Amino acid sequence: MSAHKDKPRDPDRVRHMVQAATLISEFVAGRTFENLLHDKLFQSAVERQFEILGEACTHVSKVTKQQWPTIDWQGVKDFRNVIAHEYFRTDYAELWYIAHHVVPPLLLMLREVFESLDREFGPDAPSV
Repeated sequence: MSAHKDKPRDPDRVRHMVQAATLISEFVAGRTFENLLHDKLFQSAVERQFEILGEACTHVSKVTKQQWPTIDWQGVKDFRNVIAHEYFRTDYAELWYIAHHVVPPLLLMLREVFESLDREFGPDAPSV
């Protein structure tokens, strides 16, 4: 680990969210719920991306969250907290549903947020 890194800004955090949501969608594509239950590597990979999605969300500024009220910022954070801190309570049917039905429209909104922030703050972050 590096001793010091610059604190990521909103465009960076939202880019991280876009990347995590993209990976969740890619990971579950062509897989089954049974795969999720029995393939611990697959399960861990999906859970990790939900953790990143929620952690990045936690650090997005209040101003940005207020500008995009259609995104359930609190829900994203809360789901991350269950996976990270109450892992024994993870409902894999809910995780599967969220990965297939909540993440795809969330990803579209997050891409819009990123593009808006990128215009506002300048294109210094890699595009998504």
